[in-house]
Amino acid sequence: MKLKYNIIALLLASLLTACTTDMELNLKGAAPELVVEGTITTDTLAHNVSLKKTADYFSNNAAEVISGATVTLSDGLTTITLAEVELKKGNYQTPANYFGVVGRTYTLTIDNVDVNGDGLIERYTASCPIATKVPVDSIDVKKARLFQSDMWAIKAWVQDPEDETNHYLVRNYKNDKLVSDSIPEWGVTDDEFYNGKYLKDETIMYFSSTKEDEKLVKGDKVTLEWCSITKDYQAYIQEVQEEFRGRNPLFGGQPANIRTNIKQLLPVDGKNSAHGYFAAYSVSWAETVYDGE
Repeated sequence: MKLKYNIIALLLASLLTACTTDMELNLKGAAPELVVEGTITTDTLAHNVSLKKTADYFSNNAAEVISGATVTLSDGLTTITLAEVELKKGNYQTPANYFGVVGRTYTLTIDNVDVNGDGLIERYTASCPIATKVPVDSIDVKKARLFQSDMWAIKAWVQDPEDETNHYLVRNYKNDKLVSDSIPEWGVTDDEFYNGKYLKDETIMYFSSTKEDEKLVKGDKVTLEWCSITKDYQAYIQEVQEEFRGRNPLFGGQPANIRTNIKQLLPVDGKNSAHGYFAAYSVSWAETVYDGE
């Protein structure tokens, strides 16, 4: 037994006195790939599609934009070519009087680009249908307390449609300025627990007193943007949020790339060197003025 304990003691000593060595990781750069951010909604406006390139992990420079591309949009009936914004290269827009129609599927095509610089022209496409528009009857704003912080809760009155599964994206505005201005701040949900029900005085979003731009005073205009999105777009948003916030080491799943609906058509080599998402959805709006209560 004494020999056994001596061996254990030697093993523990070796572990406690183990040396550490600095290792330099040579992370080679990768060829740039396409990143797409674009939306088409039922609102009448100049809808925007942004094209950029990925960069090396340790790059501190702004993402390089892709200028000179041919970007077209089809609703199954007509096809238009988006114009590149002269003062904001890499951004391509529809005419200002353009709007999406519920029930139609919108297909974006990106052509005449060579993102990785290999001399071969690339072509990409993405499609997304516009789901049922769900009107918001009204909203209200009330003071609330959440996680030991003062908040303002946006309450909504809205009828969820029957006999269909709905997926929602919600964003909030203060005095016509978007407060939830990044994906981690967006609210997404589906109607699994309230399918076909009338939501009455339901808390949808919050303004936080810990953020200066969200603090409300009497007379502030509050607006809620209620978007009916696809199941796949909801999953994309949730995956982005999960990557931003970090995975739970005990209950989180295996790391994986965030999904994309952008598909590479050319060159025909079986690869898909694209990221981001092209989304089409219907939008409803509701607003109120905060009464200070």
